Amino acid sequence: MATVTLQNVRKIYGRNTIAVDDFSLHVEDGEFVVLVGPSGCGKSTTLRLVAGLEDVTAGNVYIDGKPANDLPPRDRNIAMVFQNYALYPHMDVYRNMAFGLKLRKFPKEEIDARVREAADVLGIEDLLDRKPKELSGGQRQRVAVGRAIVRKPKAFLFDEPLSNLDAALRVQMRTELGKLHARLGATMIYVTHDQVEAMTMGDRLVVMRDGRIQQIGVPVQLYRRPANRFVAGFIGSPSMNFLEGELVRDGGPAFSGDGITLPIPDCQRDSLSGHVGRRVILGIRPEHIRYAPAADAPGESEDVTAKVEVVEPMGHETWLYIRIGRATCVARVSAEPVPLVDEVVSLAFDLSAVHFFDRETEAALLPDAPE
Repeated sequence: MATVTLQNVRKIYGRNTIAVDDFSLHVEDGEFVVLVGPSGCGKSTTLRLVAGLEDVTAGNVYIDGKPANDLPPRDRNIAMVFQNYALYPHMDVYRNMAFGLKLRKFPKEEIDARVREAADVLGIEDLLDRKPKELSGGQRQRVAVGRAIVRKPKAFLFDEPLSNLDAALRVQMRTELGKLHARLGATMIYVTHDQVEAMTMGDRLVVMRDGRIQQIGVPVQLYRRPANRFVAGFIGSPSMNFLEGELVRDGGPAFSGDGITLPIPDCQRDSLSGHVGRRVILGIRPEHIRYAPAADAPGESEDVTAKVEVVEPMGHETWLYIRIGRATCVARVSAEPVPLVDEVVSLAFDLSAVHFFDRETEAALLPDAPE
């Protein structure tokens, strides 16, 4: 396997359409890195730059420490798995998996050994004589992955490979891809717009927006310490709630905005006291809003009154869409009791888990907190 490095990479289409801008990333040998972001953020273009399917406008790509900008795709020894399976309909599974090796004129014995080894890894040994039309979506995706495995490439690139599968099969396949990574010890770069998929699969995540990196880190770091409002809102489901206001002096520093006032928790008071008068955005995740009194809250809490607008029972918990002051928020609360629409309920904000972002730059004011 190999390392993959992108150094200040830029991709411009036409005269001024910037798809990727100043992208720098080092992927360690055997690491599973996920590029995640909304559609059009440049993540698939970045993958194609690594594969050599697109030319780099500026910057450098290195594969195993060697410059790759001028290498054609066939000489990069990179295997790419696409969103569409791209299987030859007239060939059975065995020949689909063997086709690339035959083009490279590998000996028949080695082709057979590689195909059967990959089929064993993926659990598709009994499908080798079937045509793609006889396979389910999950089986076709396994064949596409198997076609990549037989090449024994330096790195695997996955471009939203599970997007065409139903929800249950996606969960199953992402688990299998995780097991495959552990078994092969392979360098993998994976692209998805699904933040749940990213959080559960990646050793590290690269959050992208408008062609630029917003934050790089392990999943829990991005969840607990988002660098800016975009990352905070993109990572986590349901997404973080945001209230706009300012920091005021109310006996001690406090947040005032959207019709409510919340005290600043002790753990952040010293750091935020110098920002009194500053326009800020307060962020709090749905799981940090509980029924009051919040006896299970790990730190300080503040009770608020909210009007229930929508109730979504999830079985083990309930999602409440609520009106707090002038803001609409989501709370993940216990399954019981289930309030009625238009009912007024008392909820508690876990103040030890709130985030603050600058209203102008949207950068986090406290990048190292909360835990």
